[in-house]
Amino acid sequence: MNQQGQVRWNKVIFVDWHGVLSLDPFWMSIIHNEEHPLHSSLSEAVRKLFGEHDDLVRDWMRGNITTSQIVDSLQIELELEFPPDYLTQKSVDDCQLMRINGQLIPLLQAAQETGTAILLATDNMDCFYDAIQTARTSSPPVRKSETTPFNTICRLFDDVLCSSTRRFLKSEDPRRFFEHWLSSHTLEFSDALLLDDLKKNCREFQAAGGTAIQWKSDLLDVEAGKFHSELKSWLQIS
Repeated sequence: MNQQGQVRWNKVIFVDWHGVLSLDPFWMSIIHNEEHPLHSSLSEAVRKLFGEHDDLVRDWMRGNITTSQIVDSLQIELELEFPPDYLTQKSVDDCQLMRINGQLIPLLQAAQETGTAILLATDNMDCFYDAIQTARTSSPPVRKSETTPFNTICRLFDDVLCSSTRRFLKSEDPRRFFEHWLSSHTLEFSDALLLDDLKKNCREFQAAGGTAIQWKSDLLDVEAGKFHSELKSWLQIS
């Protein structure tokens, strides 16, 4: 893995997480498992959290509220079989189960081989950042089959820009979110590509001088083909 400061990159791709690399939710081993004792209560609590409490969620993504505090706000009663921090720990552990847009991985790997840095740039929570850092710093598996798509993509990242550590959202100030990393690596926006599902983020990135490709993981096959062609064109790979 490239270490910050040891490599002189000629380009950089900033990749969003939710909507680009994955669509899966937190606590997916519970939410996607109807047999789990907490399935009904947690699914409803999470639905209300993300559907009715946008300010709380945004503060969580800014790092102003911890995952532990969010879990407390869900008011899920745990049976004695579960440790008190069960849902807090599950929020980290379940990230490894998130399914990844597998078509992007070889494209990003090919870009990296040409001297392009690959950075995750995401509005996301402390639990997600902890899961990412654990995956990036853990020892590689002996056999490829021992890893998960989540760990594979995490080890690909040369660096991570996450709103919960930066303390503001990418969507609040897209230019500010990226410019410090670029300047500290002697790169300009003209050297950068953003893959993001939000039109606003793409528009602001382009206004700053970068290239942006809007992507949503639920695009039809024909639109997905166009997306991959645009990405290959920017990378100048066949």
